[in-house]
Amino acid sequence: MPHDRARRGSPAVFGFEGSGDDARVWLDTVYGTNLRLTGPLGGVQHERTNHGIVAFDHIRIDAAYTFDSDPMPMLVVVDVLRGAAAYVRDGIEDQVQDGDSVLVTGWDMPFSGSCDFPELRTTSLSGSGLLAAVEEADPDFGQRLIFTSYRPHSAAAGARWRATVDQITSMLPVDATAEQEEAAACLLGHTLLHTFPNNVVVRATLPGVDHDAADDSPSTVRRAARIIEAHSSEELTPGDLARECGVTPRALQYAFRNHLGCTPQDYLRRVRLDLARRSLRDGTWPSVGDAAAAHGFFNPGRFATYYRELFDENPGQTLDRADI
Repeated sequence: MPHDRARRGSPAVFGFEGSGDDARVWLDTVYGTNLRLTGPLGGVQHERTNHGIVAFDHIRIDAAYTFDSDPMPMLVVVDVLRGAAAYVRDGIEDQVQDGDSVLVTGWDMPFSGSCDFPELRTTSLSGSGLLAAVEEADPDFGQRLIFTSYRPHSAAAGARWRATVDQITSMLPVDATAEQEEAAACLLGHTLLHTFPNNVVVRATLPGVDHDAADDSPSTVRRAARIIEAHSSEELTPGDLARECGVTPRALQYAFRNHLGCTPQDYLRRVRLDLARRSLRDGTWPSVGDAAAAHGFFNPGRFATYYRELFDENPGQTLDRADI
């Protein structure tokens, strides 16, 4: 059965809890590679939900450590929930902290770096899963997929990625059918391509070309999510969103319920909560109330409730960690 609600906090039960060499062997086995974790590895907690072409992991490691990893068999995106990390691949270093997302590795890409007492959510997508999304986005592509950056192209794009992962992990049953898994992987693949700059989306979005234009439910969700990303700071009603997508409000509601297990309003709120959290974390606003209002939340109590449900902490706790 799906989870009761989409959230980014720790799972109630972890599949593995251990430390030291046992933890190193466990993580190497789970990710199918030699991570070469060094340093005194403290307590490690790990939970995986594996759907074959896509897998979701939640990891907490009570230590500061380094790694020098061989390539992984899947493409992996890390969402940092707590702590900080640095990833180096292709000579490019990305330093990330809680609230950030980063594309860590491709299928033939070794990587190295360090983590400092992290809590991470990782999304692993198989080559077949992502290539299916590439083919649908641009049937005439026929080249090697190249990412030109491993960070989201904007804060709103990162928020949209995390909101999509939130909802898919919440609604996809543990015993999902192959059809459900393929649909989830395709949606994640499209979201990934529109989050991390690459040479596919540049071609697929040339003037006059829109391979998502067909009026079917998956493409409606993808188009709506990109509109939400582009207008996340503006007032956007369900009617406005449906009109921009070229569908009826009822069709839009059905598409989101069917493919993400939420309403368009729920999804928009989740993106805005994510952006509010980022603004609190980087010290953009001096108070919780200012950050909430700047992202369309004018009821402080309701904002705090939504925030706790998603992030397992009060907004004031995030502000206390601000980089001021």
